[in-house]
Amino acid sequence: MVEIKKSYIDTNSGQMHYRYTEGKGLPLVLFHRTPSSSVMYERMMYELNGLRPIYALDTPGFGNSFNPEGMPSISNYRDWLCEAINALSIDNFHIYAHHTGTHFAAEIALLWPERVQSLALNGAAYFSYEERELFFKNFTQVPNPDHSGKYLHERFTLIKSLFPVFDPELVNLELIGALRSIEGRNQAFASLKKQDFAQILREVKCPILVMSAINDFFIDKLKIIKKDIPSARIAELGKTLIASPELDTKKTIDLLIDFIEQRELRTKA
Repeated sequence: MVEIKKSYIDTNSGQMHYRYTEGKGLPLVLFHRTPSSSVMYERMMYELNGLRPIYALDTPGFGNSFNPEGMPSISNYRDWLCEAINALSIDNFHIYAHHTGTHFAAEIALLWPERVQSLALNGAAYFSYEERELFFKNFTQVPNPDHSGKYLHERFTLIKSLFPVFDPELVNLELIGALRSIEGRNQAFASLKKQDFAQILREVKCPILVMSAINDFFIDKLKIIKKDIPSARIAELGKTLIASPELDTKKTIDLLIDFIEQRELRTKA
């Protein structure tokens, strides 16, 4: 079995944590959802088993990466992640991203059209302006720790509802991520509210794959994306709610690797 290693990158704003596995070929860079961290990708990394180099970064404000100050913009997150990628001496690479990570990934693909060889997204919030306003209007600030510990039960109840079945390991990991990233979640979502993700995605030049669990919040966006971006590939995953990377791992990887390999074959032709 491949060994997942962990390390830190020094950036101008602080240290960023990442997980990685060694392999040959173009690297695959992974961006996680809120409120998790690179830990959510361990099952995928083990399943890929050294097929290619893989780097899973902890977004600032999450996991073991530094805590941003103030209210960062989407460009701040993009630039921090790009700085980390440069520090790792990664040149050309593929991207796979989930939920919140899709927003940062699209920005990077738009910024680096020559370096990002393909963009695979899972759970893409492809909203109109009105949909985006309504979606984020329903998000309140994460409750801070209170004397009675009520906030712990509230977070646990919410996290548990995001999984199709109660998986103690996954729910616990997600809860740990949520408790660590109370401010990070508020900061990240504030930046997403101001981003026109749909427009950014339409401007991306590299091949695009968008997948979604059939009971994910954003499943209805697949056909809209295909209509707006005819060259994009779309695919449905099983009934895994937010946890398809962990619970539908093999199908996720099969779709991803086929997409990447097809891209690399076209590049060589």
